[in-house]
Amino acid sequence: MKKVLFVIVAVVALASCKKDSEDTTKPIINFVKIDGVVADEHEMNAGETFTIEVSCSDNESLNQLKVNIHGADDGHTHDGSSTGEAEAPNIGVWSETQIFNLSGTTNTQTLTLEIPAVVAGHWHVEAMLIDEQGNEAVEYVTTLHVLNTYLPVFAITSDPAIVDGVITISAGASFNLMGTISDTDGLGYGHCEIRDGLTGDVIWTQTMSSVMGTVYDLGTFLVDPVLTAGNYQIFLKATDDLGYQGEWSADLVVE
Repeated sequence: MKKVLFVIVAVVALASCKKDSEDTTKPIINFVKIDGVVADEHEMNAGETFTIEVSCSDNESLNQLKVNIHGADDGHTHDGSSTGEAEAPNIGVWSETQIFNLSGTTNTQTLTLEIPAVVAGHWHVEAMLIDEQGNEAVEYVTTLHVLNTYLPVFAITSDPAIVDGVITISAGASFNLMGTISDTDGLGYGHCEIRDGLTGDVIWTQTMSSVMGTVYDLGTFLVDPVLTAGNYQIFLKATDDLGYQGEWSADLVVE
């Protein structure tokens, strides 16, 4: 009888271990709240402090939560679908990553962050979660649309005209930019630059003279680099009297 009892106990123990190792149930991110609100997009202001609250759960045991903030202006998605529509390029650089070690079957984590005062544009708040068996939750992503009233404002046209965000010229040709740059804090200085579309290297730059006052009129600003056929980007950048920098950009195609 003792031998039979030992065999039964051993079988039960092995069955218990097997059950643990076969946990394939994904943990769940129940919600991500920004200042107490669940939404696909949140409108924020640069310089503001905000709170992220993440609630998660698992059938057996949670392990780790990662919260990441990164630029979303390139139109990328996190659900496996094709690339979404790109936004206007972000102004300034902002990224955050925080990792939380978890335990138990339910957990809620809260973190408070400050948006940099010099950025504007679209950023993703991405939450990623794994349990003790390494099962990964479906990512939870929401978007922050950061507004910044301190940055210079651009109202720019071109000749030839901008079509769907693209200026098209012939190899070796010049073109003109027109319009205004304004800032209620007063403008300090600015410049124009062209970057290689593949490497991002700056290949041409020119200072804009007499950028001062609250409104700067470009007049007819001549852009005259000698470019071969290819893809480029053109930027106008201006800094106000408080040190905030804004930028305008367009794709440049040389045929």
